[in-house]
Amino acid sequence: MATPSSPTIRHVAEGFDKLLPFLLTAAGLLHPSPSTWYACLAVAFVAIAGPLLAGAGVATWFAERSTRRIQGPRTKPAAILDAALESARACWVAACMAAWPLAQWRLGQPTGMILDLDAAGLSVGMVVLQTILGVFVVDAWLYWKHRLLHTRALFVFHKKHHAFRDPTPFAGFAVGPVESLLTFWPILLLCIPAATHWAPLYFALVVGFICLNFYLHCGVALRALEAVVPKTGLNTSAFHNIHHSHAVVNFGEAMTLWDRLCKTRLEDQAKSAEV
Repeated sequence: MATPSSPTIRHVAEGFDKLLPFLLTAAGLLHPSPSTWYACLAVAFVAIAGPLLAGAGVATWFAERSTRRIQGPRTKPAAILDAALESARACWVAACMAAWPLAQWRLGQPTGMILDLDAAGLSVGMVVLQTILGVFVVDAWLYWKHRLLHTRALFVFHKKHHAFRDPTPFAGFAVGPVESLLTFWPILLLCIPAATHWAPLYFALVVGFICLNFYLHCGVALRALEAVVPKTGLNTSAFHNIHHSHAVVNFGEAMTLWDRLCKTRLEDQAKSAEV
């Protein structure tokens, strides 16, 4: 989990991380219609950051009133403002990704987002199967991305998220710009018309992923959910909170499949230590 040993390399990496949102914003000048792109960027940011921060606020309000917190009573106030600002910056990176397919659609060009399955020659079954396969691929990417960010060379881009050792829902997306780009770049696939995504299912999964992240970082383990959700293979608050408290285990972000396959769960480490 250590950061790069050379202070010079670390400072360059940190500088690039801070510069990246400006570079992604300036990239809009390369669009055939910059005015359209920047208008779409503004719409995308409001559409992403507004509901996400509002939802995090509601989830935090409920979670902070629980007396059954995973890490026990807080010894100091939660860094809510810091996490909210970091999340807002991550939302800006996501909006920079979303502005490309959104501008493409705004200019009347085809994108990968579809509403009419019949017109696209697809059936509900085909789309559901495609989506399930896509979820497993994305989950694999999220797991290995997360593990790579815990290497000595790349942890500098992830360390801010671990400043929230006892997190709140605002920390769910409180990640640096480089990690945000590594997380949200698949949005650009919507620019490819052949890479079809059925809008109702796509946005349902996006909302589901956001809500899951709220729960993973709320600091409270709800008995009903913890009894059912692990059986589906999805991540839970109890499972992910261990990552924040121990850092080098439980890397899964959406699911726990790869942690089980690669034996990177806390209990796997304990068994290895016994051997």
